[in-house]
Amino acid sequence: MSWRTSIATAAVRTGFGPLLYTGRLAEAARVAAELGHEGIEVSLRAPEELDRAKLESLLNKHDLKLVAIGSGRGFLEDGLSLADADKDGRKRAVRRVTDLIDYGAHFGAPVIIGLLRGRDASAEARKRLAETMCACADHAAALGQDVLVEPINRYETPVLCTTGDSLSFLAGMQRDNVKLLLDAFHMNIEEVSIAAAIRQAGDLLGHFHAADSNRRAPGMGHVDYEEITTALHDVRYRGWLSAEVLPLPDDYSAARQAREFCLSLSNHVSDDDREGAEQ
Repeated sequence: MSWRTSIATAAVRTGFGPLLYTGRLAEAARVAAELGHEGIEVSLRAPEELDRAKLESLLNKHDLKLVAIGSGRGFLEDGLSLADADKDGRKRAVRRVTDLIDYGAHFGAPVIIGLLRGRDASAEARKRLAETMCACADHAAALGQDVLVEPINRYETPVLCTTGDSLSFLAGMQRDNVKLLLDAFHMNIEEVSIAAAIRQAGDLLGHFHAADSNRRAPGMGHVDYEEITTALHDVRYRGWLSAEVLPLPDDYSAARQAREFCLSLSNHVSDDDREGAEQ
């Protein structure tokens, strides 16, 4: 079974770098479909940034799926944090996430919690984050949706940087609909072994960002994707390989490289292995 691929984009121009065709959503969808990607991942500051009917029409036109919604710009652009020491601030952050969950539920797309957790690594902040994350997860569960927690490297936030720490956090939440999003770029910085971290995540791996060591498209850096492919196969991962990457050397080349490289990864899985994994 081949992994499905997607590219990450945004409906408006944004300072958040690793996105393709930002502010050119129609072009992003057209190019993604032309290259053979099956979906797009969209970064949204808030739901009102992109009319839902417009997005649905665009997805239908190109036979694409909305695979996930990124929420980090709520922190970068609005200063929202689920671990805010201010109670009203936390309420605003939760409301933003639940609004995005409602938006994504129409498409069956989970919301990613990355930078929206903030940068306060204190024990008190971690407790606040667990409480607000549980509230978000419960809201999503009522709609039959998952929430994705993404470990992010220490240079962007000191909170939940590794797979192991993130799994401990999820265990404390005790919410079955909270999964991990693992990103090869962040893992290359934080993990002793990317493959071992993937295996540690196991069936809690809900989404995968295919990027390279330099945050360019996979295959354009030095990340060992052969070991990643083996580990993803070992944990029977059947989700998306989504390219959240820098538009280098340009948007089209990055989108094409991501599709061709990820397709080659799928082709490395033998027919016998695929049959065994699906039994």
